[in-house]
Amino acid sequence: MLHLLALVLSTCLGGNDLTTPTIALIIDDLGNRPRQDHAAIDLPGPLAYAILPFSPFATELAVAANSLGKEVLLHLPMEAEASNHLLGPGALNTDMTRDAFVTALRRALNAVPHLSGVNNHMGSRLTRDLERMRWLMAELRNTENLLYIDSRTTPRSVARQAAEEAEIPFVARDIFLDNRRETSYIHVQIDALIAHARSNGDGVGIAHPYPETIAVLLERLKMLDGIRLVSLSTLLGRRECRRANGVSKISH
Repeated sequence: MLHLLALVLSTCLGGNDLTTPTIALIIDDLGNRPRQDHAAIDLPGPLAYAILPFSPFATELAVAANSLGKEVLLHLPMEAEASNHLLGPGALNTDMTRDAFVTALRRALNAVPHLSGVNNHMGSRLTRDLERMRWLMAELRNTENLLYIDSRTTPRSVARQAAEEAEIPFVARDIFLDNRRETSYIHVQIDALIAHARSNGDGVGIAHPYPETIAVLLERLKMLDGIRLVSLSTLLGRRECRRANGVSKISH
């Protein structure tokens, strides 16, 4: 929390233009395909990379992203309504006791170095469980300077409520860019993210290290047309600073 307060202060006092729309991008599901994952890390700009715990290339990829000054997230597997065989190791489940839950969470946090935050991998069931999301946020509060990003795999997520109660810096995903691995669709979703940022001041997009996505981002990140690409931490700082200063109008 102190890290965020310092960021807000520096943003507010640094002469930043708070009316220019901004976007932040997260690349999910890193850790198992080193060639694709490194290609994603090499994308230009301050993207964030969500790495699966205990995946074979987790440490290598986290070190590579951090060396480029990019944010590293723990892509934390959480119980879903279906297809839980896809969760992978280190998953949190709704039938865990608090001790088992916290132990599993700590192991996952320690499995990926250079973390600046956590977002959920799947989780359509667990993120609806307020008690367990409170357990998660209580543990994050004991871990310095971590954000929580809700991937919003269910509209019934209670992650925001739990994060706000624990005073954990929180961001929610606005647009998934590549639910369909089609170039034309990814372009449309980037347009939707830009439109969201223009209307709301900022926007958060999530994508994956698919070759189609990487190709589109290489093209589109060069021509964002008055939109700034920023880190998640910067987006949060700008959001809090706008709120503190009563800034609601954005540039078009």
